[in-house]
Amino acid sequence: MQLILLEKVHNLGDLGDTVNVRPGYGRNYLLPRGKAVPATRENLERFESEREELQRQAAEKLAAAEARREAIDALEAVDFHVKISPEGRLYGSISAREIADRLTEMGYPVEKAEVDQPEGPIRETGEFTVGLILHADVVTEVSIRVVGEEASAG
Repeated sequence: MQLILLEKVHNLGDLGDTVNVRPGYGRNYLLPRGKAVPATRENLERFESEREELQRQAAEKLAAAEARREAIDALEAVDFHVKISPEGRLYGSISAREIADRLTEMGYPVEKAEVDQPEGPIRETGEFTVGLILHADVVTEVSIRVVGEEASAG
């Protein structure tokens, strides 16, 4: 499936690039989120006429992501106090959703999709580093501290 990118997409291409992607990725992710349009003659002409406006919007998004990164980089760590079993294991796990919600509560708006946990959810106590992809060009990390509290039996 050939698409024209309307913004920079991480690991795919830049604004205005014509890319070949698998149909499912295009149909289910890029098109519904407004990140791309089908590569037709009409869309190419419309893109060229709107290129300056799209580049201005892209620059604004980049500046906003840079400002968010600077604020998040000033954070020392995000603490999670969780119940643990007598063996020291977490009841449940800490996923991207919980991390995004905690950061948003703290005044640093982050979407679940921006949290990068390649090893999967956190399932034990300790300190962990989690990546945040705030923009295709703006990537940072945040330290997560998981502190256990023994669950009372009964």
